[in-house]
Amino acid sequence: MRRLAIVLLIATAATAQGLPRPTPPPGGHPTAIDLVVPVTYSDGYQTFGSLLRPDGVPPACGWPLVVHVHPLGQSRGFQLEFQLMLAGQGYAVWSYDVRGQGAAFAANPLHPNRGTTLWGPVERCDLVEQIRFVAANPAWVGIVDATRVAVVGVSQGGAHAWSAAAWSEQTFTVPGRPPATMPTIACVAPSDFVADTCDDWIRHGMLFSTWWVEAIDSNVPGLALDAVWLQQCRDAFLAQNPGSLLATFTAEGRPLGARLQQSSVPIFYAHAYHDLVDHPLTAVRQIEAMNVPRRALLGTIGHDVPNNAEEREFRRALTLRWLHRWLWQELNEVEAEPRFTLAELPLDGVVRDDPTSLWNRVGLETVTTPAAATRYWLHDDGGLRLAAPVAPQVDATVQQTIDPQATHFTAAQYLAQPAVRALPAVLAACPLRERVYSFVAPAESELAASATLHARLVPQSARWLLAAAMTVQPPQQGAAEVLLAADALVSDQSVPGVAETRVLRLPPVAARIPAGATIRLRLRNLWLREHPMQPRLEVAPLFHDFRVDVVHGDPVGSWLELPLQPVAPKLVVGRQWLEVAAPTPIVARLRGGAVRAGLPYFVAVGMSGQTPGAVYLNATIPIDVDWLAIESVASTSAPFAGFLGFLDAAGDAACGLDLAGIPLPQGLNGYRLNFAAFVWDGPWAPTGAPSNAAEVQLR
Repeated sequence: MRRLAIVLLIATAATAQGLPRPTPPPGGHPTAIDLVVPVTYSDGYQTFGSLLRPDGVPPACGWPLVVHVHPLGQSRGFQLEFQLMLAGQGYAVWSYDVRGQGAAFAANPLHPNRGTTLWGPVERCDLVEQIRFVAANPAWVGIVDATRVAVVGVSQGGAHAWSAAAWSEQTFTVPGRPPATMPTIACVAPSDFVADTCDDWIRHGMLFSTWWVEAIDSNVPGLALDAVWLQQCRDAFLAQNPGSLLATFTAEGRPLGARLQQSSVPIFYAHAYHDLVDHPLTAVRQIEAMNVPRRALLGTIGHDVPNNAEEREFRRALTLRWLHRWLWQELNEVEAEPRFTLAELPLDGVVRDDPTSLWNRVGLETVTTPAAATRYWLHDDGGLRLAAPVAPQVDATVQQTIDPQATHFTAAQYLAQPAVRALPAVLAACPLRERVYSFVAPAESELAASATLHARLVPQSARWLLAAAMTVQPPQQGAAEVLLAADALVSDQSVPGVAETRVLRLPPVAARIPAGATIRLRLRNLWLREHPMQPRLEVAPLFHDFRVDVVHGDPVGSWLELPLQPVAPKLVVGRQWLEVAAPTPIVARLRGGAVRAGLPYFVAVGMSGQTPGAVYLNATIPIDVDWLAIESVASTSAPFAGFLGFLDAAGDAACGLDLAGIPLPQGLNGYRLNFAAFVWDGPWAPTGAPSNAAEVQLR
């Protein structure tokens, strides 16, 4: 206990000496709000903003500016509790109603540019003028520091944040408005939208996103779409000519990939595996290719996906650390930790749908190029096997045949009538055709990266679509089949009858695969979202017949590279925040996997971070050694409960930290408690496996 007190005193001293961010009082700074602030753009369009900020005397440098952009069809009050939390922790949070939405919808009934173009150059110019407005407002001089700017947002707001990173310090023009230069952006935190609009709306450059099709045919109350943009989109879909729309978008400067490669803006990106709008793969590739500080959180939270309160709070805590690092220059290691954090998708529906359940997490440096993967060959009897097929093998056929009686099944009717787009109607007019391959997992394992399909195909049509869905079905009686990842191969220039070799990297996902589970690969003519989401089309179908043959054989056959690995111990905590003024007990759960049932373990907690970690036996435990870690490791006395013990019959254990009796200085605000564990391979064996790091942020 004496050492614990010393650690806390040292941490307090470091905080006071090294952090320019004023320490918030218990519960955060009281906040002041300018609720309705009119803003008029250079084209005469009027909208409204709100400023939340700490109430009281600001520091000499002012409060850094966080621009919070709401999702499509929402308003500036979206996530108000999150905005209040940010303001309470030392930020001036500016939110505004995006063009064509919120209060701006009714304020500009006759304006020629009253509608949104969905995060195009017009909205980018609006964002620039919003930041300029805040910086120039005389009421906020000395209160808001607009030289330190972050942009955060969800969905539409995420698209704006990506754009801010790509265009930071760059000048562009919009017809009818003066040239605009994006201010220097200190960092961004985009959520629930991929980096590049074009990658979402037009998948692989040739497939129209279903949600986008619904957007351009919707009459959502309180949302105005730009008429010119809307007609461009409709014309391209009716002509089934995605190339024309891509050309228009490119001329507008919408694609961000090349600019993001040159950007110096730190990016924290969060996205759900099965988000209704799009999976995260294209943004993940963007993150992996960039040279700036960047992190990504993949898992739950998004459009039409299972919600989880703990995951949401973890995202918010990580966002706050990202802002502390780049707006206040706190050296909190947030950029030094594993680049990708993946939440482990539970296969059990009861657990998955419980918003209070604790999902496992894993940290990786890359999720698209795993260190190792096992090759499973596709056989003509539907097997996925380690051994290559032996001739003779019969090719599989995936064929789309439109019902000749379904004369309504055209691009025009699909766009015009929601009933034609409904999944049952699509399946009636365009039946699902698939070939299914499978194997049974011999032992418990985990997936935490992208699988890759190497397909040898013989298209019998110039234009075709072959969707690939990878699923898992647990061995329990009646267990549901769960979608892990899906994407599609597509072409419009194939030579009928000529073989092609195609490689399809599937989106990354983390899941624990129990022994006896059935893993399936489904090759189809339609790209579908499935359980645990509501079934629906991911992209609009092709409105014509086609056929693709899948070749089995060695060496010119087809296979799935699946990065299944032995289960690693996972450590999860039951909360993301600890209120310094009133600390309550923290419960952590160690999940070692069935293969480790009964094995000994220890846990440690520290305040010095996770990197470079502590070397122990054959492994590196993700916790830096400090006096608190030394005091806690394998402890069996208060305030450390269960920090040494044996895993139960399921391979699990619980431990806890109770600081309720220890006075904690408020200067610890912004610090973290970092937990990590180690499981020996046998009683006091010379080898073992470390867990991931788990953390609780102090405020």
